[in-house]
Amino acid sequence: MLMLSLALLIGCEAECQSDTRMNGDYAVWSYVTAPTEDLSGDNIADYPWPGMFFNGWSEWTLEYVSGQGTVKLEIDDQPFTAEFQRPPEDCRDFTLDFEGTYLTGTGSTHSFQWSGEMAYQGPHISGTWSYQDTWSDAAEDLSGSIVVPEGEISLTRGGSVEETGN
Repeated sequence: MLMLSLALLIGCEAECQSDTRMNGDYAVWSYVTAPTEDLSGDNIADYPWPGMFFNGWSEWTLEYVSGQGTVKLEIDDQPFTAEFQRPPEDCRDFTLDFEGTYLTGTGSTHSFQWSGEMAYQGPHISGTWSYQDTWSDAAEDLSGSIVVPEGEISLTRGGSVEETGN
């Protein structure tokens, strides 16, 4: 009994690994899980789904900035800065929130906000997210907005989109 108590006491005092463990390149699979009827916005029928980082495969690079509560983030070579929060007593779960302007390969421009409830899973990171944006596609003379209340994401360290066959 004494050994069990000692083992539990030592286990409780262990510190979490540094959040720099997230640093690296990832192949990312993300998709919308909310039912279509839960999506809202203007001109959703013309929303340019192809090429959006939250809808299919993308490549992310993460770099935790110690002492600042931020993560430098690149999505498909486009830079963003994310707010990072992890309770000190929780070694696994964290939030990641960022916003900015994303340009797709098809020419649409998106002023967006992305918010994720994430978890370390060994060399992987996974979680759920919400997303909203105001978008325009000058070539197609289209614009609108969208709110996606929930999606799922999985980041695989060291992977690339080419390796997935997509």
